[in-house]
Amino acid sequence: MPSPIVTSAAKITCAHGGQVTLIPKQFKVLAGGQPVLCVGDLVGSPIAGCAQPPTPTTAPCLVVASEIPIPMVGMSPTVMVQGKPVLLAGINGVTSGIPPSPLIVAFPGQTKALA
Repeated sequence: MPSPIVTSAAKITCAHGGQVTLIPKQFKVLAGGQPVLCVGDLVGSPIAGCAQPPTPTTAPCLVVASEIPIPMVGMSPTVMVQGKPVLLAGINGVTSGIPPSPLIVAFPGQTKALA
């Protein structure tokens, strides 16, 4: 089933409410007036406002550590931008927090362009 393509206007958070700062790597393909994000674009993105306290056994989420681009869930195997698959609203990933937090796509940035 088609899923919305993620753009730089998306709201992506850690499980503790920290906001992922989205930095698009390309500006040629837009959806909803915003650059489309591709596989690899989330890794290293900073996270601001994570509420997980630093303790001897925990640490707040500071960056996106990895993406888990499952075909047809978190990335499109057929829709490409500059040779890279676009990210979909179901993208999975984890943060650098201790323990790592899953990424939560609260809003993909637009809802009309599907892949």
